[in-house]
Amino acid sequence: MKVRTVKQLVVLALILAPLGLGAQEFSSPVLAAGQFRVELSALFYLADERFGRRVEDGSVIKEVEPLEFDFVDTAVGSRLFPAFEDLESDLTTVAGTAITPVVLGGTRAILTRDVVWLPLRLDLGLRDWLTVGTTVPFSRRRAEFATSIQADGADVGLPPGGAGTFLGEVFTANEALGGVVTTLCTADPSSPACSQATSLLAAGVGYHESLTRAYGDYGVFPLEGSGTGDALQSNTTSLVNAYQAAGVSFPATIPLATEVLTEATYLDLVSNPVYRVKGDSLQTWRSPWELGDVEIHANARLWSIGLDTAPDEPQPNLRLELGAGALYRLGSGRIDSPRNFLDTGSGDGQNDFELSGFGTLGVGRRLSMVGEFRYGIQQSVLVLKRVTAPDRIFAPASAEQVVRWNPGDYMQVRVSPRFSLTKEIGLVLDLRYFTKKRDQYTSVEAGVGLDPGVLNLETAQESFGIGGGVVYSTIPSGRGWPIEARFLFQEAVSGNGGATPKTWRAEVGVRFLWGLWE
Repeated sequence: MKVRTVKQLVVLALILAPLGLGAQEFSSPVLAAGQFRVELSALFYLADERFGRRVEDGSVIKEVEPLEFDFVDTAVGSRLFPAFEDLESDLTTVAGTAITPVVLGGTRAILTRDVVWLPLRLDLGLRDWLTVGTTVPFSRRRAEFATSIQADGADVGLPPGGAGTFLGEVFTANEALGGVVTTLCTADPSSPACSQATSLLAAGVGYHESLTRAYGDYGVFPLEGSGTGDALQSNTTSLVNAYQAAGVSFPATIPLATEVLTEATYLDLVSNPVYRVKGDSLQTWRSPWELGDVEIHANARLWSIGLDTAPDEPQPNLRLELGAGALYRLGSGRIDSPRNFLDTGSGDGQNDFELSGFGTLGVGRRLSMVGEFRYGIQQSVLVLKRVTAPDRIFAPASAEQVVRWNPGDYMQVRVSPRFSLTKEIGLVLDLRYFTKKRDQYTSVEAGVGLDPGVLNLETAQESFGIGGGVVYSTIPSGRGWPIEARFLFQEAVSGNGGATPKTWRAEVGVRFLWGLWE
């Protein structure tokens, strides 16, 4: 088979083959036949802001927000803790009337995320125009988090200590009233006395069941002197009178909260397995070193001009290389846990295909330009998620369900002008534009469980980054051991999406080359 035909088949295969660690190429991704390259890199990502997008008073607001934006509220209630909607329902039953939404107080928070990636990349030149390789990444992630709560405006606090005794007395009263109902309804099932006693018993049982959940499931209860506390006592007094009219004693005073939440008891609402959230501890957190999504890639040079000159010969004034690549990313990384509200996982846990095109242009001795285009097609996978809107952070464990996650396809364009100070050292300007379509979450079985469509919110991403750095290479000069090194930095200066992090990135890398055959 002719070489040209082989090239055409390889390029076709490449077209059948998202965004990985994205280490910037500082030399051609295509090696000479027989060359073996080992790359060791360290990438550091830091973010304490995001490109936010929210709706206020019917208007869409796009602005840079602190990363902890969703953890902060001047009146913490069912927005941060969706399970409090159930608490409000239980309290409505106990009060016998509608109540105002519960408020824990106001919170402040600080959140900073950083990630260290250590990818090991191996490349082998099979032909002068074809290189294949793999990247095996490892990461360690850290989230620095601190929060505080102020009790100003709070109408709930810590559940009172006498709740168990009171519930026992209510249960005893209901048992006694049950005996009265049996007596009355046995004597005359159609009598008004039977009907009234039966209705009262149903109200008492509902009172006891709702109050049991309100005391024990949520970690907060209405404070003495609050409007809700007064409503609970008012209905309790009504039950006292009704039970006494039926000849049954009922406890007169409902225990109410007397202590407001502290920082420790506020955090306990998230991590205590007794309560509805059942999450991991909400504090500064660091992951162990973990394997990320392993990549297998191939790059082919399609066309070139002026690249065959030896290092000791005069370089052509115009040098051009065009190529294409393909990458298959394995879902070997660990996705984030629905119990951990700070982690982002070491990978996506699903497989991707990525197509790429690259080019280098050199003009004269000093100037060059590297360009790269990537398009990723992400595959779907089953994941465990808490089905809730992005800003309703502490969803209850009951919201967890297995859903099908289809991440949005993505595109990245990078342009990197370079200026060579010497044959070995160059300055780099790095520009990157990245965009990702919206993710799609669907039910595994139609009509079963919560509608996961709310998980689609704030999953689209767009960002533009600017950076620069220094590269060093002995390859152009042909002197010494063939080695390349780089230091690059980049900052995301604009973006969109709602949850897109405003990331600062630093990258240090070194490449070693060996000739295995000629």
